[in-house]
Amino acid sequence: MAMIQTINLTKRYGELIALSNLNLEIEQGDAFGFIGPNGAGKTTTIKILSTLLKPTWGEARIDGLSVGPVNARQVRSIIGYVPDFFGSYEDMVVQE
Repeated sequence: MAMIQTINLTKRYGELIALSNLNLEIEQGDAFGFIGPNGAGKTTTIKILSTLLKPTWGEARIDGLSVGPVNARQVRSIIGYVPDFFGSYEDMVVQE
């Protein structure tokens, strides 16, 4: 069973298709580089996999659990997500 799996994962914002029919399988223990140009759908995919964004259609699974509101707590306990930009923590000091 794949640790991360997407099946026709798609996200639309109105007429803009940010992610189009992504089919991906990553096995446990695999090293995977997620690279591409700006606008390729990398951040959208990661946000869907981390339960922060709902796909327009398609499926995403983490360790066999469907990524969605029903399993969000379980999925979040399995993964870690640290974006490269924390907009709300710019003024936070170490003690906080």
